[in-house]
Amino acid sequence: MLDLSVINEHSHWTLADILDRGSDRWSSRVAVADAAGSSTYNELADRSRRLANWLTTQGVEAGDRVLLSLPNSVRFVEALFAVQFAGAVSVPLDPTLALPQRQAIEQSATPKFALDDNTPWEEAFNPSPIPSIVRRGPSDLAALMYTTGTTGEPKGVMLTHRNIFAALRNIIEFVGYTERDREVVTLPLSHNFGLGHVYCNLFVGGAVFLEPGLSRVGRVLKAIESFGATGFPTTPLGVGLLLDRYGEVFAERAKGLRFMVVNSAPLPPERTAQLQKCMPKLDIMVYYGLTEASRSTFISLSQEGPDRYASVGPAMNGVKVKLDEQGQVVIGGPTVTQGYWDSPEQTNQAIKSGELHTGDLGRFDDDGYLYIVGRQNDLINLGGYKINPMTVERVVEGFVGVQECGVAGVDAIKAFVVAETEFDEDALTRHCREYLQNHEVPSAFVCVDKLPRTDSGKLKRQDLLKLDCPIG
Repeated sequence: MLDLSVINEHSHWTLADILDRGSDRWSSRVAVADAAGSSTYNELADRSRRLANWLTTQGVEAGDRVLLSLPNSVRFVEALFAVQFAGAVSVPLDPTLALPQRQAIEQSATPKFALDDNTPWEEAFNPSPIPSIVRRGPSDLAALMYTTGTTGEPKGVMLTHRNIFAALRNIIEFVGYTERDREVVTLPLSHNFGLGHVYCNLFVGGAVFLEPGLSRVGRVLKAIESFGATGFPTTPLGVGLLLDRYGEVFAERAKGLRFMVVNSAPLPPERTAQLQKCMPKLDIMVYYGLTEASRSTFISLSQEGPDRYASVGPAMNGVKVKLDEQGQVVIGGPTVTQGYWDSPEQTNQAIKSGELHTGDLGRFDDDGYLYIVGRQNDLINLGGYKINPMTVERVVEGFVGVQECGVAGVDAIKAFVVAETEFDEDALTRHCREYLQNHEVPSAFVCVDKLPRTDSGKLKRQDLLKLDCPIG
């Protein structure tokens, strides 16, 4: 395991130092790869520095924002570190974003330049490597991570180098990364989840294979096996896809995995049990944190066992997690963002006295393990009753044949169901009455092909009612 003092003693470091260190210590070792090829630490540093030099000729200066609109690839990582070598601020975007969404982010971030499909790449890598990085400090802005959450409104989360390194320390400490680790990352690098795993592997001397999503599952499974992956971060949707459609193949191809980190949405306990049965030696980990305060809690579900399958674990070292009077989760510590870019009102609403008010509802057990039980804004007010839709969803998902459920409502509770097979609505209603209070039982069930989700896997609850087409 990496000596964590390497991070603690280099509190002045910036993201560019990760690649500088890697090229010095592991110059000929593979750092990143994709379906088209791979790059060693030395090659990655050289090409990133060349691109950084070219960016400066395009007028990019220290502190300028640079959009990165590229799929998961070696080129994305080259561009990411080029922005850091140039002393600029990276703004990673999903390249599949609809034009109105991209335009809204561009209007907010006011970038000096964009690295995307329109970049003249052959020309961009021509300049000599930039002789020295444009020195930035740990309190300087490193990235704007735009998150729409479940509201659809883009917000630029400001992350300093110190914020990011604090999160990396938490990941490395809990996962136990070493230079022998190799991960296949299909998560979008426009989000902190996937990007954090890239940073961690490069910091410890590991390697990452990048694939844009799980749409080509065969290629992903082949990469897990041939790349010798020890880790595979994914979402509950990814877990469900792999287990339901490719269970035996996945177990065979992924038998070298040491761990999986699952996040972006709650991992249902029954999925944890199914995954553990499929791969008994696998260490299944989940964490809790938002883009605004990444990796605040961690837990190994494999080590803790079924009694804690619904928990997201205790707070990491240096992180303070508490509940306010309404049961809202409040986070303090070095991972907490400075706020939202050019949005002082939203910043003041979310961050008070340096603490992030998450909007998530939680509870602690007697040992300080956190459980997320819902969202403040998701509570349904039905005749004075406050109904937590997550409670209803978990019960419906416990009915045989139901894969997923999303609950919403205004004058009545409706459950939107993704089912494996046809089922008896009356039987499902009886099941709900057995485990829920009368006012929590859905008045209607709506069968849908899939639930509306953000690109990071979060349920877009406000879009559920647009799918209204009751069973029967």
